[in-house]
Amino acid sequence: MNRLGAFGLIAAALVGSVATVYASFRETPFFPESFQTTVGECPKNRDFPAHRRPILVRDEASWFAGQLLDLHEAPLAQTGAGQPTLRFSMLNGGARTVTVRVTEVKGGRLHLTAKWLPGSAVCADKQGCVVEKLLSPSEQARLEAAVAPFLAAPSYGCDGAVDAGVSVLEASQGDTYRIWHQRSRPTDDVRAAGHAFLQLAGWPLADELR
Repeated sequence: MNRLGAFGLIAAALVGSVATVYASFRETPFFPESFQTTVGECPKNRDFPAHRRPILVRDEASWFAGQLLDLHEAPLAQTGAGQPTLRFSMLNGGARTVTVRVTEVKGGRLHLTAKWLPGSAVCADKQGCVVEKLLSPSEQARLEAAVAPFLAAPSYGCDGAVDAGVSVLEASQGDTYRIWHQRSRPTDDVRAAGHAFLQLAGWPLADELR
């Protein structure tokens, strides 16, 4: 496992071009606008009964996108976005904000990239922390089992306390993009999937999701 600060996998000579790329992301919708009118079925959790609501409301879409941009993440909801990709994010608006992305590479293996923002108990580097690794076959099997309940399910969004953190799982493959997000206390399925992503990334606070 390789931990590097400053999201520092980019050479200094490329910083200008990277800045241009991420500036363009700010002009690119992170999520399909249709999600603001498409109703999803949120499952029951410990704070709210099952309910129907738009997959994303406008304020959520804007806030989620801003948090992911802070982590130098690109939108996955683009037509023909590339290799199959899964991304789990815990968005808390501070030092506990973290995202873990896995992308299928040659041979069907999964490459993991995790990023989290600075924080005294989480990341000592003032610029943030990055982990990259190729998952072992056993790690990959564990992750695939954890996300299996979602890959056959339609997208949904859940109501919750306005100031609560959000667990967000995204899946992109070719022209297909789905998202599942819950606030406050996530369901067992979301918690199990999130714990698998965060533990495989070595995030120091992964066990808190249990």
